[in-house]
Amino acid sequence: MKGRLYVVATPIGNLKDLTLRAIEILQESDLIIAENRDRAMKLLAHLGLKKPVVTINTYSEEKKARGIVARMEKGELCALISAAGTPCISDPGKTIVQRAYEAGIEVLAAPGPSSVIAALCISGVPSDKFLFYGFLPLKTGKRRTVLRTLGGTPYPVVFLESPRRMENLLQVIRDEWGNRFVVIAKEMTKLYEEVIRGPVEDLIEGFASEVKGEYTVVVAPEGFEG
Repeated sequence: MKGRLYVVATPIGNLKDLTLRAIEILQESDLIIAENRDRAMKLLAHLGLKKPVVTINTYSEEKKARGIVARMEKGELCALISAAGTPCISDPGKTIVQRAYEAGIEVLAAPGPSSVIAALCISGVPSDKFLFYGFLPLKTGKRRTVLRTLGGTPYPVVFLESPRRMENLLQVIRDEWGNRFVVIAKEMTKLYEEVIRGPVEDLIEGFASEVKGEYTVVVAPEGFEG
């Protein structure tokens, strides 16, 4: 009998956000497929578990997929987790899922924390419909090109960003989309969690100096004033 692949959402900061079902799946799994070994080991240690961990990234995923699928074909249960939040959303894992389907292996979701949904929920921006882009390209010129392409959307747009590029992101949003209303969710569910809201022009200065943390950015559609 073939095994199974579980795509398991894990906490984005607060370990108490791990669901009971996710805990059960991690307990039962024969192998943990993880984006980040250190974070995976921390999570397993928190649960008192010792499990073999295989790490994947964008470059190694295809190469490692064959061995992982072979284990599931022999009956093993595998759990795919990202460094934080829901796998395969701006994170590795899509190739593992694709190869599992190709091999006739059942793929099931264990839903839970998501920085994208969490940020939208606390943004105060109407979010019945939204566009999630994830991380923009690194180069400013390519960022501008993407924003010009997305500029006509009537829905909120959600970006993920690293601390060192936050100032640049806000500047590009201002230059290409004007003084849009922006909501920045920083370090959600963690000790220094903060929600920053306002016209993008008013927020840029706060990111001129070195900042730390993980950021999810919700850009409101044109005309929304908060």
